Amino acid sequence: MRILVDIGNSRFKSAIEDETGIHPLETFAWKDVFLHDILERVWLKPLAGRVPTSVHVSNVAGDRLLPNLNAWCCGEFGFKPVAVASTAEFEGLKNGYQEPTTFGIDRWAAMIGAHAEYEGAICVVDSGTATTVDLIDASGQHLGGAILPGIYTMRRSLGKYTSALFAADGEISPFSDNTAGGIAGGTGYASVGAIDRLVYEAEKIVSPLTTVVTGGESEILKSMMCANVIRDPVLVLKGVSVMAGRLTADEITKASCCQETLKHSLKSAGSVG
Repeated sequence: MRILVDIGNSRFKSAIEDETGIHPLETFAWKDVFLHDILERVWLKPLAGRVPTSVHVSNVAGDRLLPNLNAWCCGEFGFKPVAVASTAEFEGLKNGYQEPTTFGIDRWAAMIGAHAEYEGAICVVDSGTATTVDLIDASGQHLGGAILPGIYTMRRSLGKYTSALFAADGEISPFSDNTAGGIAGGTGYASVGAIDRLVYEAEKIVSPLTTVVTGGESEILKSMMCANVIRDPVLVLKGVSVMAGRLTADEITKASCCQETLKHSLKSAGSVG
């Protein structure tokens, strides 16, 4: 049994993986929280006294959270998480970036998860704080990708740079008789329209094509996009699982905690804000 983690720009997603599959856990916004209290509820209660053999992390938040997570895991489990990283190639999937190590690990994990799950050419859409669209041909060659703001990021931008109120929960419809609805519809259709156009461009390059959407806004995309899509909300965690399964025992052993980390684990496992 192991724990899979996806630390995004704003949210912390995780799952317990055992012999019966991947079981998603509660998602939370990680900024300005006490990690010790949150993980006691999100991880320890579902584990019910069990201890995972390892924890594997896709992390795009830099050092803003991972050191505290390391300390907490050392205190509770006796080992640090293993952070996965982007590489030039993974089991036939070839990274198309000029500098593969600079490719976002969440995007790489999502592509690995999709490549392992679906056959042929794939367009992977991961939509949250930012939305990324990546194209993989049938041979496993990554042909590059696009990055655009997520729907709620667009809304926050309007609230910051105009006198319009930020409407986080406005209903998305094409035309509205109020400002909140207008912001919701405009940003929603802007995002979906851009993604649909990118999928259209992808289909001109490689066809037939399977389009997979994941991320916090994937349900909105699934309901609104013109393109036929598959929604896979745990795609990044599936990729982390595939990468974790290829690690050697020596690589996992390197995650054992040093005494200095253990000494400071309780002190460090609190607020990340």
